[in-house]
Amino acid sequence: MSERGTRGIHVGGAKKRFGAVVALDGVDLTIAPGERVALVGTNGSGKTTLLRALAGLVRIDGKVTIDGVDVAIEPEKALAHVAYVPQIAPPLEASVGDVVRVFVGLRGRTFDDVAATAKQFGLELSALKKTRMRDLSGGMKQKLLAAMALAAKAKILLCDEPTANLDVGARAAFVEAVRQMPKETTLVLCSHRVDEVSVLVGRIVELRDGKVVRDDVRELREPRAFEGDELHEPPPRAARTATPLQLLDPEVA
Repeated sequence: MSERGTRGIHVGGAKKRFGAVVALDGVDLTIAPGERVALVGTNGSGKTTLLRALAGLVRIDGKVTIDGVDVAIEPEKALAHVAYVPQIAPPLEASVGDVVRVFVGLRGRTFDDVAATAKQFGLELSALKKTRMRDLSGGMKQKLLAAMALAAKAKILLCDEPTANLDVGARAAFVEAVRQMPKETTLVLCSHRVDEVSVLVGRIVELRDGKVVRDDVRELREPRAFEGDELHEPPPRAARTATPLQLLDPEVA
């Protein structure tokens, strides 16, 4: 395969089980550089497992490559230009100041870079340097995680329900910050709200029972209220019986 053909994110035959539960069932997906993609679906659809597989945070059967580099074999190289916003912040005992200092050291950024981004979300890092990460409110944790990821200026940004715990003002600031990213930046985010992600992405990939059931390309919309774009609910079924990214994920497999 040519160098051009290996660019972007490629997922081939991704399968993952958690005991009797099938989280991913043969997912194939290609995301080109600069694409803005939403992984959507109801709870248990597999969207978060797929996102975490892209970030090298969960082991799968199959293959995930970023710019031709296998995430499982060479994670440091594959994920060198990937930033990640998890849905749930890790319960770290370390202070906010220490967490940010470790992060910027790994990313080649500065504390001030993160502080400036956090300020857009209404978070003053200078006043929180000595506060334990785990003692922050859910909204403050989410603002900090988003600020660090955006300040990294990575080529690829992965987000799991990034606005779930944000207030209205911070949510608007996050949307604007993402919309202002360079056009070559790739965005992949998880959400169960198609209306919210429509202003950020030009492609909707819907998962159900670990399979891709919809893959639509659309025009980016201006921030406003949207109607008539609901997720497809699944039919009733029987009950089923060391990278910078790992620093921020509480469930590394």
